[in-house]
Amino acid sequence: MELKEQAVKIAGSFPESRDAPRKLLSLFNEAKGEDKDLIGELVEVLYAAAKDKKDLNLVDKYFAD
Repeated sequence: MELKEQAVKIAGSFPESRDAPRKLLSLFNEAKGEDKDLIGELVEVLYAAAKDKKDLNLVDKYFAD
């Protein structure tokens, strides 16, 4: 499975999969070029899928500056 496909699958599994933000960050760190850009955009999917403050805090743990 391509990196992009893995990233889309992982992003789509949040918030049911509590490991999704960590896994997405791992893919982001190994990606290059356009793949890195796409995975970065998928972080927004995590934020949009968050159901409550706990979910938002989990995404922030990995992606907030």
